[in-house]
Amino acid sequence: MKKALSLALFLLLAMSNFTVGQVLIENPQPSLVILGNPYPKYFSIPEGEEYTAYFYVIEDLDIEEVTFYYRINYGEWQIRPVKTATINENEEIYNSIVGRIYNRSAILRTFYGKATIPSQKAGSVVEFKVAVKDKEGHVSESIIGKYFVVKPSEKRVLIVDPSVREELFMEGAENIELLVNATEIYPVDLSDYKEELDRVKPFLNHSRFLKRHHWEYLAQYYNITIVSPEELATALKEVQPKVVILSNLWLKRWEIKDVQGLIRYLRENNAGIVATHGTLFDGAVYDGEKLIQIGPISHIGTFDAYEKGSLATLLGFELLPVIEEAKKESAENGNYAIFEIPTILPFIPSAERLIIKNIGLIKSVSSIEFSNATDSAFGWQYILPPESLNFARDAIREKKTVEKDKILEFFSLQEKIFGHSKPARGVYALDFPLVDALKNLRFTDDDIQLQVGGTGVTLTPNRPVIERVRLLSAINRDIVNLDAISKDYLSAVITRDEKYRGDGIRSVYISFEIEAGGEEELLALKDIVEWASNFEPIKTFAPIVQVTVLSNDIDWNIKGQYIKEHFEKMGATVTRAKPEEFETYKKNKIIIILGGPKAYDGVGEYVKQVLDENEQEKVINGKQGIFIKRDVWERGQIVIVLAGKDRYQTGEKVLTYSEGVNEDYVNLLAEFLTS
Repeated sequence: MKKALSLALFLLLAMSNFTVGQVLIENPQPSLVILGNPYPKYFSIPEGEEYTAYFYVIEDLDIEEVTFYYRINYGEWQIRPVKTATINENEEIYNSIVGRIYNRSAILRTFYGKATIPSQKAGSVVEFKVAVKDKEGHVSESIIGKYFVVKPSEKRVLIVDPSVREELFMEGAENIELLVNATEIYPVDLSDYKEELDRVKPFLNHSRFLKRHHWEYLAQYYNITIVSPEELATALKEVQPKVVILSNLWLKRWEIKDVQGLIRYLRENNAGIVATHGTLFDGAVYDGEKLIQIGPISHIGTFDAYEKGSLATLLGFELLPVIEEAKKESAENGNYAIFEIPTILPFIPSAERLIIKNIGLIKSVSSIEFSNATDSAFGWQYILPPESLNFARDAIREKKTVEKDKILEFFSLQEKIFGHSKPARGVYALDFPLVDALKNLRFTDDDIQLQVGGTGVTLTPNRPVIERVRLLSAINRDIVNLDAISKDYLSAVITRDEKYRGDGIRSVYISFEIEAGGEEELLALKDIVEWASNFEPIKTFAPIVQVTVLSNDIDWNIKGQYIKEHFEKMGATVTRAKPEEFETYKKNKIIIILGGPKAYDGVGEYVKQVLDENEQEKVINGKQGIFIKRDVWERGQIVIVLAGKDRYQTGEKVLTYSEGVNEDYVNLLAEFLTS
């Protein structure tokens, strides 16, 4: 076989496109091997299809042997026959290869070859490469190619995962460096190879931060496609997926640029979204001159996320933009310490078993053991109920001590990639300064106040934002479901189901890198994808949001009718309850009270049950008149107090509050009621 191949190569080289002259090579170099199609479009092919890989060999003397290797599911490497490829049988690939050669007059030996990989069943991952041995005994290898074999007739799942490609360059880094170095001799442009190699070099000694993702498990059940973030917009149009997975997009270079376009697609198609692990990482450093973004901060967004949308608001972490706005405000005032605290900090080691709480969501496994441990994220814990938060605080602070070296390794990697890192600020995040800031938000009628450690931050957004945040501070934990959680409160599966709206979606945040796990993890992910793909809106003819307004005749005649009409314009229904009949309405879910603790006809007595003495004093003194309380007379209840020191100021508070009540606000109420 080898003799036959050598003879074929000799004949081919004799007929090479390049002129072969009688030259003396003083320092023969290894061959340069270019794999023309290292992966198909979207990294996937249908089951039952063969895949033909094309490659090009450039050599300064003679080629002795060309071997094509492939393997299935990371098994043993196997050999496939190599054949000569003609220029016109795949002209696009041929042109892409020879287009790299910038000196066509060079005296070189070349070989354009191909090998065909047999068809495989769905759920297979295939890798392949080309090895070339020359007459001097040098051996060169191409980059590694890869693709997943999928179920073409099943649901389409679009996976945004640039690490699949980058992991290939990391795995073959040594061979790729030899290829890049060979361009000092051969007139070939491999600048894209060098660029990719430079990107992954920092990971070579930190491989846990660029793990292999086992999408082959999902490919058993779905028609998966894999793209990089810059391909997302085009892929959404071409693929029309039922679910989009954002796979651990923690690096700034992996940022989703057009989040609004993604949201628009999801809403128009009721498609699901799944985001994993570090996709909400917002790491940043101030180097003394400028702010350096390490993570994709826009995935959370500042107050503009409440109008335009962001991944955080889509996934149900509606209060995180408050933190980003506070960071921005602090940085603009010269306080960069707050800016450098990560809101979401990934890559915290966790070995605790994940307990499935919602078996209607995850059906294939009852728990996940993480036999090889996993990496999880911190910062989402502000949605935990108060009774769980104290346990989480103790567990995570202990984790900070025990796993400090591994946590610091993440910041060491940042230093290598970006040249800057602030590990002390990152580790400080695990002391809950930002979580506590969200749990202890304070409001006046016109601003939002946060306390981050020893620093106070006051934000003065527009009326729709301040009323939205005031409401969210009471209900954010209700609009998401904690469907799985580990004992150390790090690994979790958190879902949101917008079943109250016709253009709603199902979203899932997985705080650990589930795609890097084994069969258990991927079976759970399969269940999650299936749930996310099956959105069903509530079918009802009655408005979901039904508001009860408690008011005496005086306050009702001043602005009660106004607030009734305003809510009804947004699709809600409003019922007035007079003080003498309020006991009948007392356990309704959404209640608005007009008037303060001194309001006539018994309204004031109900206000005193809602507001504490300090808040009552603020109303009486005219310092504050807008309040939101929950679980006052019934669990899962929201009570809104609009009050002034007299009847006319109460009317003014109604007007002020109503300026913030828009369609988005009523949607949040609807979601709260249907959660």
